[in-house]
Amino acid sequence: MKTTKILTTGISLALILALFTGCKKELTPLPSPEDNRQVSSMTELNIPEGFDWKMTREVTLNLGINSVESSSVMHRITLYNADPFSGGKAFFSGSAGYGLNLVAKVVLPTALKEVYVVLSSSGIVEQVVTLDVAGNIAYTFQPLGGGLKEGTGSSVVSPDCNSGCDQTLSGSGSITISNGNTYCITSSYSGSVNITKGTLQICGTFIGTISVGGTNYASNLIVTAGGTANISSLSLAKKSTMTVYPGSAATMGSMSMASDAKVYNYGVFNVSGGGLNFNNLIENEGSMTINGTLAMTTSAILHNSGTLHVVGAYNSEKEIINSGTIEVDGNLNLCTQLSNVTNTCKMIVHGNLTATNCNFTLDQGYVKVDNLLELKSTCNLVMKNGSMISTNNYKQYQNVIGQGSSNEIKIVGSGNIYNSKKVNGNIEMTTPAGTLNTGGLSNFINGATLVSPSNSIAVIPVTACNPEGNTGPGCPDNDSDGVTDCDDDYPDDPDRAYNNITTGTVVWEDLWPSQGDYDMNDLVNNYQYNLITDANNKVVDVVAKFYVRAVGASFNNGFGFQFDNVLPAQIESVTGYSLTKGYVSLNANGTESSQAKAVVVVWDDADNVIHRPGGSFFNTMPGSLVGTSDTVTLAIHFGTPLTTSLVGTPPFNPFLIKDGNREVEIHLPDYVPTSLANPSYFGTNDDDSNPLSGTYYKTSLNLPWAINIPDDFDYPFEYIDITQAYNYFASWAESGGLINLDWYFDLPGYRNNSNIY
Repeated sequence: MKTTKILTTGISLALILALFTGCKKELTPLPSPEDNRQVSSMTELNIPEGFDWKMTREVTLNLGINSVESSSVMHRITLYNADPFSGGKAFFSGSAGYGLNLVAKVVLPTALKEVYVVLSSSGIVEQVVTLDVAGNIAYTFQPLGGGLKEGTGSSVVSPDCNSGCDQTLSGSGSITISNGNTYCITSSYSGSVNITKGTLQICGTFIGTISVGGTNYASNLIVTAGGTANISSLSLAKKSTMTVYPGSAATMGSMSMASDAKVYNYGVFNVSGGGLNFNNLIENEGSMTINGTLAMTTSAILHNSGTLHVVGAYNSEKEIINSGTIEVDGNLNLCTQLSNVTNTCKMIVHGNLTATNCNFTLDQGYVKVDNLLELKSTCNLVMKNGSMISTNNYKQYQNVIGQGSSNEIKIVGSGNIYNSKKVNGNIEMTTPAGTLNTGGLSNFINGATLVSPSNSIAVIPVTACNPEGNTGPGCPDNDSDGVTDCDDDYPDDPDRAYNNITTGTVVWEDLWPSQGDYDMNDLVNNYQYNLITDANNKVVDVVAKFYVRAVGASFNNGFGFQFDNVLPAQIESVTGYSLTKGYVSLNANGTESSQAKAVVVVWDDADNVIHRPGGSFFNTMPGSLVGTSDTVTLAIHFGTPLTTSLVGTPPFNPFLIKDGNREVEIHLPDYVPTSLANPSYFGTNDDDSNPLSGTYYKTSLNLPWAINIPDDFDYPFEYIDITQAYNYFASWAESGGLINLDWYFDLPGYRNNSNIY
């Protein structure tokens, strides 16, 4: 893990304490953090002013769909913390449609750098994108397959023959262009032109033969907008280029290209006989037709965003990047040399397609093969984001990878997978009977499926790049909430649609307002909050589960949490709490009475929910007996569904009630107390709270009494300071949470396991 190293200033703890005594924190010069700084206790840390100790951040989502097709159906958008096809966990879902964005507030670990966002409809994954989470998350899904250019030309600007011409040709004859001169044809010219060193611009009409390029000089043939070239024989020598601009046409009876000659076509380009061999670069943004065999040798590169029609075979030894249409009447043979082929639009082969020695990537791409598609053992095929292969017969000798949204391999004849090779990831393969001639279901892993057409579920939309598509079965909406049953976590409940689960651990020191020993295990409380939302992305219920991992204290502590922006009357009911001591009074709806905000007390004594095997501590001493806890499940129902911005994000505002004294609450740093907390405790003993500045529950050294970890947390043994258990905790804290954000991970070198329970 890459970290940032910053040198410390070497200031001592004694000097810091002296400065605090004399003038409080404003003038305290703090040393900069360094990676893995060794300290013996929390009290040696130098914490920046205002650090809130958070390992999470609230993020606002604004996710939309730019497709009119979405106007009649709600799509599900789900966020994952990692690749959903490789074990990533979903943490938030919601609805979006055309003109209706998913707008919500979520909480993310600060250690999380990116999220995977999945767009699905009728249970079918349509698109997957990876988004950075440095700030709020805004994204609009675009319709797939919008990149096709059917020979419409380019935005390039054509030159003309109104200036820059050393000589203008007309009539007929035979001429040589040399000395770097530019000759122009403005009306018509027929005959032969030999360009040894210079440029020919055809702005009118040319008929005849052209030779371009001398031994050591770059020469150019240009057909400008409005120009027409009918060239019976064309040769492009070394270093020569031919450019056909939009609105122009060039037809060659035969054509030859030297190893470093280049062709740029934005108009109409035809080779009417003899095919074409090339070994350098062809860029086609217009319409190109090759009658005969097109052969790309070892250094050849084709960039095609227009239409390329090969009336014969196409043999490619090197790179193809296609974002337009390639149509081959004969066989297409890819990659006799190791190379890359990328198709983001359409490739149609009326014979066989054989891929031998290449990295073949389809990204929203379509490949149609009338006869046999054969993937040799040295060809790596990756299909992404709604790509589709449609072929009569299929032979696979190498693994095939599916990524992103649903991909389809449609076989109408025979399918064969040899040598135990795999179809791996988000790919559906269909064959007439849902079986293979060679191979079977064991060849499909990590979400890949083999089915018959009648059992197909993949939805690949028909686009300009994919004229075939795959319709899938569709899905009903039995509760008529606008979310199909395939996307609805509550398909029979019109008031509920999505589960949104957040987990983590809150740990406490319970001696507040006095400082504790910072083993952070006086109460270790695992939580799982499920915000259940409706089709309009509003919160209907909060179902919370709590499990006590440890009690390293003798106090009988209560536990609750506050919704800081919710009034008690906005909650219709609370059920599932454990209250036995009599010091908590409730409203009729189950919220705590005499509170300005909605407060839920989960238990008034942790001993109500744990089962001690003996001793005064619970799961904190090395070698001691292990106790268990009940899972306390709370169900909170809102009378009227609320936005996530109002409800807030887990774990909301949790607090510990110290030893049954309802006036003494212990919150996370800088979280506000409830109405029932006694403010007279602020500023006493080691507490340095200042309600006027919004500072709560921190010492004069900015140390906390509780922290929230967005994960299952392995806490220290009794009397072991947390800095002695986690090697990067100190550098994280002293940086103000800017480095070592993953200090609590179980990674090599991160933990001293002998100090951890």
